[in-house]
Amino acid sequence: MGKPIGEAGLALIKNFEGCRLKAYKPASTEKHWTIGWGHYGPDVKEDQVITQEEADALLVTDCQRFADAVDDPRNCPLTEQLNANQRDALISFAFNCGEGNLRTLCKGRTLPEIRDAMALYNKSGGKVLSGLTRRRAAEQKLWDTPVKEDSMDISKLTDGEIFQLASRIQDVMGRRPVSGALAPELEEAKARGITDGAWPGALCTRAQAAVMTLRAVKAAKI
Repeated sequence: MGKPIGEAGLALIKNFEGCRLKAYKPASTEKHWTIGWGHYGPDVKEDQVITQEEADALLVTDCQRFADAVDDPRNCPLTEQLNANQRDALISFAFNCGEGNLRTLCKGRTLPEIRDAMALYNKSGGKVLSGLTRRRAAEQKLWDTPVKEDSMDISKLTDGEIFQLASRIQDVMGRRPVSGALAPELEEAKARGITDGAWPGALCTRAQAAVMTLRAVKAAKI
């Protein structure tokens, strides 16, 4: 399973889709029936009834399908540049308009152009619908909302970047002065060659701990 939709995107979809536990057709011309949180397809049958739990499960499955579509560069070439709210906005768009329209929306456009072009998808049968206009505006508003915790997405870091981050944290932590009560022991350990005393506040790996233990054992035998 890929990365799920965020809470903001899920709330937006729920707000506009609404939840109905019995199959219905928003328009008589619809080919298939709809049920739950806007779940539409040949698997929905006339007069079908589901529970709230089943509706919520269908929504999670549907959202994941469209989240995967947004994460696919074939549909959204700039997917790696999206922040969490922009991604959620596009997932909501794809949920409502389909993967084909998502691909058309994103093809050859910059991120600002994608955002502006979303407003064009407010028609059904060539007629502007107020509900679609409101939804596109809500998606654009979400797109424009800054992501407070988006300064660093650990899931997008490479192994090398994670290693550098961990090393930096250890370096910063290691600059803390050693407790006065432990200072004599540290000096003695340095004198016995057990440790060089660098970065006394830093954590050590198991390998480093093993080496220092062996050095201590050898020093005790001298």
